[in-house]
Amino acid sequence: MTLPAEIQSALVGLESSGENIKTASASDVFRYENSSSGAVAFLKIQRPSWSPPLSIEVEVMEWLCEKLPVPEVIAYHREDDVEYLVTTAVPGIPSHDRSCHVDKQRLVEQLAESLHTIHALPINDCPIDKTPTGLIAWGRQRIRAGIITPRMVEEEDLTGSPDEALDGLEGGIPSLEGPVITHGDYCLPNVLIHNHKVSGFIDLGYFGLGDPYRDFIAAQSSVRRNLGEAWVQPFFDAFGRESLDEPKLRWYRQIQAFD
Repeated sequence: MTLPAEIQSALVGLESSGENIKTASASDVFRYENSSSGAVAFLKIQRPSWSPPLSIEVEVMEWLCEKLPVPEVIAYHREDDVEYLVTTAVPGIPSHDRSCHVDKQRLVEQLAESLHTIHALPINDCPIDKTPTGLIAWGRQRIRAGIITPRMVEEEDLTGSPDEALDGLEGGIPSLEGPVITHGDYCLPNVLIHNHKVSGFIDLGYFGLGDPYRDFIAAQSSVRRNLGEAWVQPFFDAFGRESLDEPKLRWYRQIQAFD
């Protein structure tokens, strides 16, 4: 794999096994390490896809760098339609790793506390609008770019063309609670644990100012998938939510088809 000169310079002294450790995102991800110092960096490579462009993640990390423990941007480069991003590593392992599940009650409490920390950030000058109107506008832009397909709409139980489905969601926009700073993909793989404590947050491409429900849907699904249904309510108990608005949850699940 031949990398642009700017990215090669950022990786001097670091080596990779070449294994692609991508998860659910569209980016290819490679881990680099300096065998002498132990320094670690990650390289993301993304071609045009349904995922948000890496340039958004760069903007978010630069805004968050003094507010939350997130990766630092070492280098970003775009060449034709391909984006390259090199970041530092945040200490820790993803909280969906089974080694973090010895005390599930403590884990859901930590996840809830950390979500509160994100939601409590000052909203001044937040660079990304993920409020309901912002999500609708972003969806329109992605439809025009040909990113949203009929199948993506159908997978969220929506009907009609992408434009028709988005029209329907626009007609049923829920009231905005907040707004607060939201991670946008608050799932266990994106919350890191180090020395039994939350150490940082990764994969910030869906970040933005929005309704807390953006994070509730991801947390609900991820806790259910990784810890089991029995731990969903303890998570929300720890967060301090006695109940959730089911129609609102459905709206935020469905708008994900366009986000």
